[in-house]
Amino acid sequence: GSGGRTTGDRPLRGSGEMRIRGRREGFTLLEILLTLAIFSGIMVLLLSAFTGADRTREQLSGRLHDFRQLRLALDRIGTDLSGAFSSSAIESTALSSTSDTFSGKPAATLIFSAFLLPESNGSIPSTDIVKLRYFPKISPDGQYLELHREESFLPLIGNRIPTREVLLAGRLAGFRVLLHDGKEWRDRWPPEGSGKATLPKKVAIILTDPDGVEYRKEVHLFLSGKESTVLYSGRRGAGG
Repeated sequence: GSGGRTTGDRPLRGSGEMRIRGRREGFTLLEILLTLAIFSGIMVLLLSAFTGADRTREQLSGRLHDFRQLRLALDRIGTDLSGAFSSSAIESTALSSTSDTFSGKPAATLIFSAFLLPESNGSIPSTDIVKLRYFPKISPDGQYLELHREESFLPLIGNRIPTREVLLAGRLAGFRVLLHDGKEWRDRWPPEGSGKATLPKKVAIILTDPDGVEYRKEVHLFLSGKESTVLYSGRRGAGG
């Protein structure tokens, strides 16, 4: 009798153990919710990391573009200035520079006559001449300056050939021009007490990027002091 009860109880204990073991192999609702919360947090962190990487890449790409255009603009102005000349016989060839501010940003205007395409060493300019004007404009969004280059061919014969204007650089926080008279830097030209046809010894071009970083290029004017030897035709005199 007692043995039968013992034998009959064994399946009951066994089935009970199976039922308990089956419950332990599953997940409760709380465990599922907790897992989903952790997984969601990880996904948010990963998404933030990818978004931050994209934003950083865009910023670096924008800075690289700004640096490239500033370098090209400075090289272009430097090339033009290396061939700058002024003739005391023609007042319209005189170099002039004014300083102003647009929306609180320094904004200069530089006008001069120049020989085009000087030789690689910069000491012997070409005999082709052009009138150049570098001037700023407010960008369409009103936040930055744009630097424009305007050129006019055959400026010494009063031609009516339309000028050509191109955008040289955008997203600028400033465009300044400094001119050295042999003693000190000036922000306007010509200085008081000097002849209008007088050229500065050298010119410094300063461009400011959107982050406030300044890029400066100094250019020596090879024909400074030779204003009286430049003839009406735009060619240098025999002594030049």
